[in-house]
Amino acid sequence: MDLKVIKELIKSFEKSNVHKLEVEQDGLKVKLEKEDKQYTVVSEGLVPQALPQVSQNTVADKLLEEVDNGIKVVAPLVGTFYSASTPEAEPFVVKGSVVKKGQTVCIIEAMKVMNEISAPHDGVIRSVVVKNGSMVEFDEVIMTIE
Repeated sequence: MDLKVIKELIKSFEKSNVHKLEVEQDGLKVKLEKEDKQYTVVSEGLVPQALPQVSQNTVADKLLEEVDNGIKVVAPLVGTFYSASTPEAEPFVVKGSVVKKGQTVCIIEAMKVMNEISAPHDGVIRSVVVKNGSMVEFDEVIMTIE
């Protein structure tokens, strides 16, 4: 892959709605990622990489982020946000709900697996930011607790 092809790839990537792109050709790997209209280019030789293992502690660390007067509960993975266990059921929590640490506050479905998300802290739900059935991205704020 020559420099001209890489430059054209970057230009096309900048104009697209794609946020991540990886291309491998002739032992050269080009990885493009953008966040809020920024991107990074990483070029490296072919090196086998193991997928990171997500431990329960890592998920808990991602869920807890103190900000302002509350705690942001963030999505520990990419998936579909569900506020209740079934479409007919009442939501796990709504604005004003009192929660205890470890209590299920929502479900995120990823690859047909239902992942229960627990409250990282005792408190009162200040806001639920995401609508039921919406897609969430890794580290996206889904609700706040006071």
